[in-house]
Amino acid sequence: MRWRDFTLLWSASAASQFGGMCAATANPLLALVLTGSPVFAGYVGAASTVPALLMYLPAGWFVDRFNRRLLMFVGQLGRLAACALVVYALGFGGHPTPVLIVAALCEGSFLVLYSAAEVTAVQRVVNPAELPTALAMNEARGHLALMAGKPLGGFLFGQRVSYPYYVNLLASLWSLVALLMMDKTNYQPQQAAPPANARPRISLFDGLRMVILNSFLRTVVVVCSVGNFLFQTVLLLLVVLAEQQHLSSARIGVLLATSGVGGLIGSVVAPSVGKHVRDERNIITLCVVAWAALTFIVAVSAQPVVGLVAWGGLSVTGGFLNVAIVNHQTKHVPEHLLGRVIGINRFLTSGAVPLGALSAGYIVAELQPRAAAWFVFGAIALTALAVPLLIRPGRWLPARTVARIKKRLALEEVREPIAVP
Repeated sequence: MRWRDFTLLWSASAASQFGGMCAATANPLLALVLTGSPVFAGYVGAASTVPALLMYLPAGWFVDRFNRRLLMFVGQLGRLAACALVVYALGFGGHPTPVLIVAALCEGSFLVLYSAAEVTAVQRVVNPAELPTALAMNEARGHLALMAGKPLGGFLFGQRVSYPYYVNLLASLWSLVALLMMDKTNYQPQQAAPPANARPRISLFDGLRMVILNSFLRTVVVVCSVGNFLFQTVLLLLVVLAEQQHLSSARIGVLLATSGVGGLIGSVVAPSVGKHVRDERNIITLCVVAWAALTFIVAVSAQPVVGLVAWGGLSVTGGFLNVAIVNHQTKHVPEHLLGRVIGINRFLTSGAVPLGALSAGYIVAELQPRAAAWFVFGAIALTALAVPLLIRPGRWLPARTVARIKKRLALEEVREPIAVP
């Protein structure tokens, strides 16, 4: 029964991500068809990513408070309604332009709610020994959806603009059916036992304290936020270099697909490689050093083909690190804090993506692609040097400062053992 529920959950999320990728590919193309304005297409893209900045913190709070299966159902139902709104506007609405932005905002918001609930529900449907494999399968699922959904969305849009949205509707319907078929009694959140004569509380500060005091979590949040911000510049400068060297759009699209292939490889090998790593904090160090090496290759070569192959390498480490993060959270974070910790993590790391995308244009325009590549390499190299400080601040900071931080964060109230050197 537990693996049956995992299969249903996996297929529901796979269908949802596949349909969402089809629609996400069509959104900017539809915006250009309707208005001919790249600026409006940028607004549509931003509308789908802004919820990552605004919604992950409240979504984490909801996940620790309410039934996770119900939240997944509500999230998927909201995504289906957003897609149906676009289909209606294209067929009967007459003014689909503003509807496209509203739908993108709703899609992004409900996706955040669904994702936060889905991650915390996985440990309820598999045995603890099988959890690393299940989490790796989840990570691989996202990359498979990207590899299949992006090309199909573009192809279907070329046949008829509404076809990608029909695929998203059908995928969302299956996702809802699969969620309804799952066991209904296994997804209530656990609450921490309150002290005597104290009222139970659910505070975001508890999750933030857990992230700060856990050496793995605080390090990975910082390096992933920095990386996600800077990698948007890498992607843009590579596309600019490709256009300057007159590569065809089809060739650019194939090269960009290396990110999906790389992420899939990283997520598949993560469970077997992770077993041989004694201290999982070493995974962070290895990934950041690999980022520095790969961005150095981009800066030295200034060739879009070489750079986009390196981009695939960055995705390998990204998929590997994502699996390590989810594994650590599900193993070491108390379940009554898991939603808030995931919400804080994704708020900071995913929120860096739209900020990086907005900044990338200015960085590349001011520095030019070659200098922008060296700028990214320098910033990643500095991040790699900062990793030991983040992992073991006690070796670098005065003992009085460390003691003051522990006292301020009320370390004695944290029930789980947390390594703070």
